[in-house]
Amino acid sequence: MNHNPLIRSELRDTALTVSALSAGFSPEHASTWYEYGKTLVENLRKNLASSGRSAEEIEEISYAQCALLDEVALQNLQGSDREVWEMNPMQVHFFQSYNAGDVLCDKIEKLCKTGSANSLIAEAYLSVINLGFKGRYILDEMALQNSQNSLKKMVAGLSSNAVTQDGQIFYVDRKSMPLKSLLTISPIWVFICCSVIVVVAYFAFGYYLDTLVEQTQAL
Repeated sequence: MNHNPLIRSELRDTALTVSALSAGFSPEHASTWYEYGKTLVENLRKNLASSGRSAEEIEEISYAQCALLDEVALQNLQGSDREVWEMNPMQVHFFQSYNAGDVLCDKIEKLCKTGSANSLIAEAYLSVINLGFKGRYILDEMALQNSQNSLKKMVAGLSSNAVTQDGQIFYVDRKSMPLKSLLTISPIWVFICCSVIVVVAYFAFGYYLDTLVEQTQAL
């Protein structure tokens, strides 16, 4: 069974979705963010299972994913998109569980107190915190910092010894600074780059048509 800490790669699409939601973008591969969110959770569970993860790991990691998606979506979506998500959050749809803001914090604190903690789950918890999950910690910054520090110790070495090809995605760098900000900027730059490409292509194609017309008239 593969126990290498690869959760950062498994949560990559979730990280990009969180950034896109925060930036106010629309989903590219689904009719609504809610449908795309469900697909993300389903895919994560399938990928973890195919990687040989235990049932406990799959449940804990996907629950953390749901808690993060619910919190970010309800903070940023508006109108009918928000209403649809609020009626049946990811945590309810997949786990029939409410109050993930409290429940996940309880799970994090319980894991931090465990002597032989699962580093895979610890990495997932640390990742969702670095991506913006706060839960009840929004009222207790010190408790958030304490949990974050404890989780870092459980996955010590991952930040300086990357085990995935994509490097230290939404984890922490060697100065213990979250890399979420990089992901938050990324979709915007992608949008800008795509816009530039479209504009350049538009004018290039226009120039090509003008040249073609001139050549035709010269015949």
